[in-house]
Amino acid sequence: MITKLSKQNMLNNIKDKEERMKYSNIIDKCNRCEASSKITATSFLDLNEIRNITSMLNRENVKYDIFYANEYCEKATIFFLPEYMENTDINCEDYISCIKITAKDMVKLRHKDFMGSIYSLGIKNEFLGDIFLTEKACYIFVNKTVDSYILDNLFKVANQEVVCELISLNSKEAKELKIEYITKSYIIPSRRVDALLAEVYSLSRKESKDKIVAGDLYINAKECINPSEEFNDGDIISFRKCGKLKVGSELRTTKSGNICIDINRYK
Repeated sequence: MITKLSKQNMLNNIKDKEERMKYSNIIDKCNRCEASSKITATSFLDLNEIRNITSMLNRENVKYDIFYANEYCEKATIFFLPEYMENTDINCEDYISCIKITAKDMVKLRHKDFMGSIYSLGIKNEFLGDIFLTEKACYIFVNKTVDSYILDNLFKVANQEVVCELISLNSKEAKELKIEYITKSYIIPSRRVDALLAEVYSLSRKESKDKIVAGDLYINAKECINPSEEFNDGDIISFRKCGKLKVGSELRTTKSGNICIDINRYK
């Protein structure tokens, strides 16, 4: 059980009220699991939130499991387990659903069209996981508590009639969903994010800095306005009006001290 004092210490360095409340709720779920001896689960968490909360939980030796619906998902759910249970005891479909959305003309529909229609139903972002768009359908992972509501109320996307259906998380259709990347190696002077973005998107260092300061950069879904912020392997970086990328692994250091790193750019 995480004590009130431990909880306070865990949350001390979090200044943002909304973020503090989210982590507080997660800690409460952890305690609820221990009190009830039943599995409890968080809402969907992005990479930044996962890193922060797992760092806190590890200091308290909490037993948990992180679940991604498939290997390309960027959002995850954390399950808290009673001492007598193993992660194989979790039936993820009790907590997470995959909704398939189809329309007559999928070509004309974009990612933002589907998200806009779902948000218009009043569903909070924390209940929505990753979305995959193919030529034939849109797939979105959602919290189990909202799947029926979406199925009963989502009839149109961008003025096109759509059909929604549940598919199993364990189905081949769900397991084979993936994101297409273009992988390329870049040589940059440091792990500063402004240096990386300038190189990847063929910008001057000043242009890169100006866009970051203007609020165009998100690292792991969190806004970053610091050009000197250092990125890590695996970070998901979105740069408004330029694109989105996933940092790969560092390959080598050159004789001049620059680093060579793989970057996966989203198609």
